[in-house]
Amino acid sequence: MSIGQPGFAATLFEALGHIRPIQATTLYFYPRGGMPSALFEVEGPWLPQGNVRQYLSGFYVLDPFYGASVEGISSGCYDLTDVAPDHFELSEYYQSFYRHSHLADELNYILQSGNGSSLAVSLAFTQKLDAATTEQFKRIAPWVLAALSKHFVGLDAHGVRFENVLEQRIHSALNNFGSSILTDRECRITQLILRGHSTRSLAERLDVSEDTIKSHRKHIYTKLDIGAQSELFALFIDSLAVAQGVLSKDPLESYLSKRR
Repeated sequence: MSIGQPGFAATLFEALGHIRPIQATTLYFYPRGGMPSALFEVEGPWLPQGNVRQYLSGFYVLDPFYGASVEGISSGCYDLTDVAPDHFELSEYYQSFYRHSHLADELNYILQSGNGSSLAVSLAFTQKLDAATTEQFKRIAPWVLAALSKHFVGLDAHGVRFENVLEQRIHSALNNFGSSILTDRECRITQLILRGHSTRSLAERLDVSEDTIKSHRKHIYTKLDIGAQSELFALFIDSLAVAQGVLSKDPLESYLSKRR
């Protein structure tokens, strides 16, 4: 398997491809408190709007696999149905990025480290996987994770990719969006809505009733002076465009002040 050798990732992906041909493969490193980086990639079928470079420029913050990794999901193999919100295809991430990748399905082997960082082996496909094939990939997860753990032993903050200004703005904008207007709970719900979660999904995730979520959503829309989820996406993108240099504040502050 070339563990400890330069050809490890290529050999790993070649071996996984014997189960089912893989159209795009990427090995991501998600450092604790840092920006993701691609340690290895094989070019996929995507358009320029949906490639790895675009992903790393900021779209990763809305990626359900990234979200699951940084939130500490257990090491294992996960498919889109395991981590994506129920309205994934209506999410800003899907509409602005994922659909341009020309991919129909994805699996990630996620390995959590003891220092809060994680590795994600992304396997992407142009056709949906059937249940039997997905199960084959998941069945060998212990072997894949063991190989990753041995090869990348000691990988830590030295692998951190320092963000550029644009990436800082995108990452900070999502974390701070609405904080000058909304309560902490409303901000959290807004972030999850932007990631594509429906009322039902939000209720399950936050362990509250759907009526509670509907009430929060109504208050959020009223405070932001919007009437639909599509308007929320547009407001996020528009506020990001004018939030230049303001990394620790709500991007809505600058945006709304310019509208007055």
